[in-house]
Amino acid sequence: MTDPQSPEPARGAAPLLHAALALLPPSATAGELEQRFGASGATLRPRVAARLLGDLAGLGLVRAAQRGAEGTRYVATTLGARYIADGLSGTAAVSLAELEMLRTDLLSTIAHELRTPLTAVRTSISLLLEPTAEPTDEQRRTLLTAIERNGERMQRLVGDILELSRFRSGSVSLQLRRFSAASLADSVIGIITPLAVGHSQRVVRISGPAADHRVFGDHRRLEQALLNLVSNAQRVAPDGSTITIRVEEHGLTTSWSVTDDGPGISEADQARLFERFFVGRTDRSGTRDGIGLGLPTALAIAQAHGGAIEVHSVVDKGSTFALVVPTAGPEDES
Repeated sequence: MTDPQSPEPARGAAPLLHAALALLPPSATAGELEQRFGASGATLRPRVAARLLGDLAGLGLVRAAQRGAEGTRYVATTLGARYIADGLSGTAAVSLAELEMLRTDLLSTIAHELRTPLTAVRTSISLLLEPTAEPTDEQRRTLLTAIERNGERMQRLVGDILELSRFRSGSVSLQLRRFSAASLADSVIGIITPLAVGHSQRVVRISGPAADHRVFGDHRRLEQALLNLVSNAQRVAPDGSTITIRVEEHGLTTSWSVTDDGPGISEADQARLFERFFVGRTDRSGTRDGIGLGLPTALAIAQAHGGAIEVHSVVDKGSTFALVVPTAGPEDES
């Protein structure tokens, strides 16, 4: 086996990464991974175990589930579980080199998404600074609005990437407090309504009998998660349709369900919905929209609370996404 202490390039470290991933399920901290290597007859130092888990997280094969006194605990992602299953069956179709290529493709996607708004900003600024041009007040306002809109777009993209990275590394601390489940939905409706009105859409809240109860969680992040779900629904829903947010209490959990009358999602796409940068659904114009960070971020927020995102969708009949969290908040309040 490769010497764990020698600085190996990605290709040389592949056997260790293979072994670490195979020994991971169902979950492990760096210390536990070290012990599992020891039980298999191999020696692995703690800092190397931590580095391997970090490398696997960077490849999207594992994610940081929670932090405790013993350190960060990692679990296999859907991609990681599939990789393990394929490897055990002897039919592995995805190599670590291919995964590295995938990561490079993702970086290219980010660069492409930044290039478009950046070009718009630079063009608008050039027109404003052109000494021979004399734009009218209306033209100047249009150019400044374009700069503002595209600047916000780039800021959201960078913010989404950083936010998701924090959750994946387990470095996020939740700011927990008690708040009304219904008020969270109303806050999101207030944010999304200006966009919906432009397409003659309505966004309404439907509350269950006990929906006025209070939830213990991070209000800002749960608002972000729900907003991501509602934004997706608004983007794919037909003009003139109604998007509903149903707030319900189910015993120990609270859910915010978002239902749209959009095109629905195929089973193949549903299996990949929470992969970073995957865009499967189309918007109302039939073109792909978004960059595939909204759902992974929403899922990370839900999981940080000890919850989940549930999906029910039928092609040509619409979709329902439900943000479900424990009403009492996450068990690990750190």
